[in-house]
Amino acid sequence: MRFRLTDDQRALRTGVRELLARRFGREALRAAVDTPGRLDRALWRALGEAGFFALRLPEADGGVGLGLPEAVLAFEEAGRALLPGPLVATHLAAGTVPGAAAGETVVAAVDGELAEWLDAADVVRGDA
Repeated sequence: MRFRLTDDQRALRTGVRELLARRFGREALRAAVDTPGRLDRALWRALGEAGFFALRLPEADGGVGLGLPEAVLAFEEAGRALLPGPLVATHLAAGTVPGAAAGETVVAAVDGELAEWLDAADVVRGDA
């Protein structure tokens, strides 16, 4: 079994890296650090337009139709850029919460006692 990235996976990783470098540079990172909990809605929509939240959603449902390895690559790049926001919750809500896949709806999740991004969320999943 080979564990090397395919050409398409490398292209996805490069594309996400370039998108984040253009839309979430050092100034945006500094602003995010200085004002924690503030979410850049324009960046969120740009991520949605790029298919970031709909990576694993089937094409028939308006998604990109990729698998878990590709989502891991995209989220790895988001972590590399220190991108703030409820990325995973919105990604997991794609296809079930209207607007989540497109970045129009910000979804936060309550996991036990951890409840981040509630002020920025349009939808909160879990027991709040």
